[in-house]
Order: sequence, then structure tokens, then C-alpha cells
Amino acid sequence: MMSKTAKPRVSNIKSGKLPYVHDSRTFHLSEYLAQEPVVKIPLEYNWGRKIPSDTWSSFGNLKINNCTCAAAGHLIMTWTANIGRPYKPTTKAIVKAYTDITGFNAKTDGIGEPVEAIKALKYWRKHGVDGRKIIAFAKLDFKNHEQLKQSIYLYGGCYVGLNLPKSAEKQYYESRKWTVPRGRTNGIGEPGSWIGHALLITGYSKKELTAITWGKEIVLSLDFWETYVDESYAVFSTDFIRDKQTPTKISVDVLKKDIETLQNKKAGLQT
Repeated sequence: MMSKTAKPRVSNIKSGKLPYVHDSRTFHLSEYLAQEPVVKIPLEYNWGRKIPSDTWSSFGNLKINNCTCAAAGHLIMTWTANIGRPYKPTTKAIVKAYTDITGFNAKTDGIGEPVEAIKALKYWRKHGVDGRKIIAFAKLDFKNHEQLKQSIYLYGGCYVGLNLPKSAEKQYYESRKWTVPRGRTNGIGEPGSWIGHALLITGYSKKELTAITWGKEIVLSLDFWETYVDESYAVFSTDFIRDKQTPTKISVDVLKKDIETLQNKKAGLQT
């Protein structure tokens, strides 16, 4: 019998992300960045430093497959903590978002069904999570290191989907550090051989990333992200705005105008 102080078995941890689904209407971060002057980003940064490590929440993802919504909760926490107005969504609100998206019934559906990340992001934009809507989201170019770091630094984090290998299960339990195993993508390193998972990346350094998942901080090698990434998104929110700009000096008015320009281009309108 497990003692009260023992760590939970990783096999009991839930996930909830289906493979990437292409949607031609999705903005690309490269399109948005083209609208703005080039901003020099620091060599390393971590927005999660403002949040005590023991105050993150799993938002129900230890029990049900709601990682796509739990990652949204972690982003809200990160944004608000860094503009001096910390806010922690309730687990009830995160589970409600997951329920609205999937039709989950806690009484009959067990751990629930996984969902595409883009469905969760669209729901967040249209309906809000815990009453907080996002302005828009933009997809990063696949495996683009520079865009990943720009997304983290400029917009307060990056919403990422991974096809986790079986090796990541043991690594999470033993070291909380994900690296590509010796056999690379063979055997226990095969992409998706464990689970599909969505999480928030809050920080970066030269070779490593800091992420939040299942209510804990974990380190990923940049090589691990590149090897197992399925999709990555910058998310734009007024929750990351104080005095009409982000902590990285992006004006909310300029942000909204640029997004409107992209929306018009997507619709084929003259701007």
C-alpha cells in the first residue's frame, strides 16, 4: 500500500491531447512577427519564476484527460502573476471547459476522451476559461527554435503539444527532466509510444526549456522538444497586459490592430 508521502505512480497520470489537426484559418506566428519590429530577446528567461513551485495545480489532469485545458489554466496563472495581478483558475472552471468541449460526464465517462489542442484554443477564444477569453493564437513554424523562444518571451509562454515517448514516463517519475533516450526515436523513444500531451512552456535557456505539467515544473532539453513536438502556439491575451502593454512592451492596441489585419488578410479583404 502506498504511503501518504510516496510519489504517485506516473502510470496514473492522465493526458488528453489528440494528434495535431491542420486548420488553414489558423494564424502563423511568422505572419504576426512580420508586422512588428524585430525585438531582441534575452539569452534565457522564465516567466514561471513569479509563481511558488508548490502553488501550481494539476487542474484535474491527474484524474481526467484534460491537459489541453489544464495548460490554459497554467498560462492564465503565469500571465496574471507577471503583471502583478495573480489569478489562479479553479479546477472546477478548468474541468467545465473540458466538459463543454468534449461532453464529458464525470459520473459515466471515467477519465474522459482526449481532444485536439486547436479545439481547446478555439473554445478559449470564443467562450473563455474561468471567464477569461484570449484575443487570438498563432501557430509556430514546426520545430523553429527561434520562434519558440520569441513566443515564450514576448507573449508570456508557449502552449505546446508533444507526442511523448515511453521513456518520458520513467524520466518524469525519477528526475523530472525529459531528454531524448540513447536509442533516439527507436524502442522506448518512439514518438507517441506513451501519450499525446499538452503543456505550458514558461522559460528557456540555451539548451533547455522549463515547463509546467500535472501541477509540477519539469525541464525539457531543447532536443527533446524538437524531437517530439507535434504543435506549438503563441497565445495573445489581455491577461498579459498592464498599463496598456505587455511586460515586454507590446501595446495592446497595436496587438489588436495587427491581429485584425491578419484576420482581414485571411478573409481576403483589402486592408
